[in-house]
Amino acid sequence: TAKMADAGADMLKKPQIIEHARKAVTQTVYETRWVPCSARFVVLGSPPRGSGLMQIYQLNKGDVELLSEVEKPSPFKCGSFGASSLADRHLATGNFAGKVNIWDLERMEAPLFEAAGHTGLINALDG
Repeated sequence: TAKMADAGADMLKKPQIIEHARKAVTQTVYETRWVPCSARFVVLGSPPRGSGLMQIYQLNKGDVELLSEVEKPSPFKCGSFGASSLADRHLATGNFAGKVNIWDLERMEAPLFEAAGHTGLINALDG
């Protein structure tokens, strides 16, 4: 009926969450970010021992594949690709110790840049 068609059209106007794949994790996840122009995404959080864990995953034929990870002393709280070019795709992160870091996701041993942003937790990064 026309009423049902209108209801269906209204549903399409609302934001939708589509599950592409499902993956169990053993950490508290505080932030996930799609890597621009790719099928990869970054997960930022903290495992039970209280350190920081950054993991890079890739969607691959309906599955989620872990590509790389790095563990640091302080938990990661937030991240943003907003201040990086699409070519570089450098990730800015904020952590529980108040530090802001810029990471090259191809070489995650050490950040490209580090600065003390706060005396405590950095909840969010903009741009």
